[in-house]
Amino acid sequence: MGRFSELSDCELTTMKCIWDSAEPVTAHEIIRQLKKNYGLNYKESTVYTFLKKLKDKGFANSYRQGVTFYFPIREEEEYRSLHLNRARDFWFKGSTTEMVRELFRLKPPTPEERDILMEILEHSC
Repeated sequence: MGRFSELSDCELTTMKCIWDSAEPVTAHEIIRQLKKNYGLNYKESTVYTFLKKLKDKGFANSYRQGVTFYFPIREEEEYRSLHLNRARDFWFKGSTTEMVRELFRLKPPTPEERDILMEILEHSC
């Protein structure tokens, strides 16, 4: 089903903090981001376990320069695309239209978003 190992929700959220960082990031910064952005209050040892698993699965790597810095190996866009395609194929039998319809049902687009979507549709055909 693709070349990526599956990530647990905890690993994925930790990886998202790494992807969202413009530069390599320390475990302490990841802990702060997990709490600030996701309301998650993990112990340091728990986050280090997630980071080790991300390295073992080939998503992140690290280097030491006084402290340890973590950086992505896998691209966020590639992982996101893989999972969006899987969701479309599994839940919506490959139909992008049905997937978008469901997204609109869950959270209708704002007028500004509608304008952007219309532009996308006009320029993609």
